[in-house]
Amino acid sequence: MKHSRLLLLVTGLLAACGGSEQKKDKPTEVIASTADSVGAAPKRQNCQSIIGAERLGKANEYQESAKPLKVTITLEQDTSATQTTKGCYFNNMVTVLANKKSGSRVFKRTLTKDDLVYFTKNDTPIEEAVLQNTLYKPTFNGQKYITLTMRLMEPVSKKTSDYTVYMNYFGEIVKVR
Repeated sequence: MKHSRLLLLVTGLLAACGGSEQKKDKPTEVIASTADSVGAAPKRQNCQSIIGAERLGKANEYQESAKPLKVTITLEQDTSATQTTKGCYFNNMVTVLANKKSGSRVFKRTLTKDDLVYFTKNDTPIEEAVLQNTLYKPTFNGQKYITLTMRLMEPVSKKTSDYTVYMNYFGEIVKVR
């Protein structure tokens, strides 16, 4: 008698748990399919690039004699775009790869223009601009920083602005000027 009650209790619990899982799965599917049909962003078409295709994907290597690092900077096209009054322009991103002279990796970091927003007071010029170029800036001191100059260009007015980015050897942005 004891075992039959226990068996009945366990069977009831399993049936209750199994039924609730089925009920939870069905609304999730409905919500997911509704979100796919409603929340799908339209694909951007006819976007322009401010950089020639020959410069994209080309790795630029920099080596300083005073530092034990070799820095490789590669400019790529991002999947996002900036809308302007004259159309849309593809955003760009830069991949910074720092290796020791022995070849072992120190860090790899992908930077976009949005990384600069956290360090500036006015983010409107950054949001309206597109990353045009990134250059390694040599430092002749013993500090353990990598200094980059990120040039942003506003596509309509062609106005450029330069931001100096200081990164530590962990790939973290320390400050922006």
